[in-house]
Amino acid sequence: MRTRRVSNLIRAGVAACAVAGSLAAAPGPASADATDDYPIPNRILRTTCTAEQIMAAARDVEPVYYERYMIDYNNKSPELQQETQDRIHWFFSLDYAARRQYSEDTATNAFYENMAWKWPNWAKLFFNNKGVAARTTDVCANYPAGDMSVWNWQ
Repeated sequence: MRTRRVSNLIRAGVAACAVAGSLAAAPGPASADATDDYPIPNRILRTTCTAEQIMAAARDVEPVYYERYMIDYNNKSPELQQETQDRIHWFFSLDYAARRQYSEDTATNAFYENMAWKWPNWAKLFFNNKGVAARTTDVCANYPAGDMSVWNWQ
């Protein structure tokens, strides 16, 4: 009788441990928020460079990324190209706090950025690669701020 009781206690203990272990292993509630490098790298949030300075720097220090972006950009309608320029100019006109808020909003609300629905990679050269952001923001101040020729890649 005593052996049976001990056996039942052991089984109950093993079951309790299994339940506790599965609860501990289960993921918690889903949440998303922006960090200083997601979705927009901190160097881009803090840079004083313009979109054209970032693009010129990418053209020279990360030519593959610049070329891929420009090929994709040139495959868009002239209207969407202009919207892209306008939107990225708007972003770079913001101060750090507003850029940080924009990053938070895009990280937590899939519907926040309308451009992403028209062209998912509209800001890829600027936002999606910390290595590219690091290399471009290191040298972007060496390029002219208003050189719109960087948008005309052939």
